Amino acid sequence: MAAADDDLVELRSKDGDVIEIPYSAAQLSELVRDSVADDEREVQVLRVSTDCLKKVVEFLKYHVREPMVAIPTPLGASSFEEIVKPEWYKEFVNLERAMIFDLLTAANYMGIKPLLDLTCLKVTFELTGKSAEEIRQLLNLPKLTAEEEAKARVEHKWVFEDA
Repeated sequence: MAAADDDLVELRSKDGDVIEIPYSAAQLSELVRDSVADDEREVQVLRVSTDCLKKVVEFLKYHVREPMVAIPTPLGASSFEEIVKPEWYKEFVNLERAMIFDLLTAANYMGIKPLLDLTCLKVTFELTGKSAEEIRQLLNLPKLTAEEEAKARVEHKWVFEDA
């Protein structure tokens, strides 16, 4: 028998901690939907830390009550605030960069499209207008060797247009 909306699902983080969440909220995650079986209510979320999983659960619980409007493509606006109207969602991603990237990775791993879209949008606007070097530093990417940079300048000219 499939899980009912009011059944609790246990999400086990990579740290071994368990966080309970109603199935009605958790089912937004493809990982949860694919993992919850007849009598099995625990889902191993092996790539997500406890702190990040708590934020994911916060998002899922809120989203089930107040769904986020889908982020349009093309964006049709020039700022994060113009696209994301509800204050709760704006504040939710007002986090340190490391947590934003952890949430983005968790959303991708768990198959939570609205959270993935929201975090990707946040990162997109953080990177907009930055030079290739600034982006490299923000993303903590290693410096290219002279040979790698020459190749990149040929293959990805648009990245170096402002440099």
